[in-house]
Amino acid sequence: MISQSVHPDDGGREGKWVALIIIAILATAALLLPYHQTASSEKQLASHQISIKDLPTVELAMIGELRLAHEEIRNIHQDRIEFEHVELESIEFTNPDLESADAWPDMTELDELWLAPFIIDKSWERKGKHAWRKVAPALYQGIPALTTGSVAVILNSQAARPDVWLALDMQKPAPMMGSTLNTAELISAGWKQVVFTGDAISGVEQANVEHTDTDSH
Repeated sequence: MISQSVHPDDGGREGKWVALIIIAILATAALLLPYHQTASSEKQLASHQISIKDLPTVELAMIGELRLAHEEIRNIHQDRIEFEHVELESIEFTNPDLESADAWPDMTELDELWLAPFIIDKSWERKGKHAWRKVAPALYQGIPALTTGSVAVILNSQAARPDVWLALDMQKPAPMMGSTLNTAELISAGWKQVVFTGDAISGVEQANVEHTDTDSH
């Protein structure tokens, strides 16, 4: 008499295959996630924006100095505002001259502080010999005299984080005039806004925001 043992089918083998398939799916998703996030971030860039990762080395050097200068400019502005408040509290009436004063440093002050990229030195020459102007409170524009080096640039220090614009596709950008800055006009003229890693991408409504001298404080 032939006897044969029959093992109960408890689904163990099928369970192992299912577990292996799930592990494979999770591993593939983990590998592809960074690429998906990068692609999504790039799609969010508006036509007038450019990621700092896509800029050449010469522009990165300029932006690096502008970011440091931005912090110093805002520190100077904040110190003056605090000093002005102390002066106003020490007198019985409000001095309109103090209230309307521009607390943002001008080019002479920045040069005296030996603050790059505004000072004339070897680095300034390599970057294109930019002629710097304070266009409006917290707003600075540099136009190069040379065709080599960095392009024309605008630094807006009104906000806590620097707002930098580059004339990447403009041969001879005109000096900005007046005391106002309209983002839509910059976009129309061909200026490119630099987007730093981790920054929120500007919405469509931001294109109509104006920087005026009423925000000088």
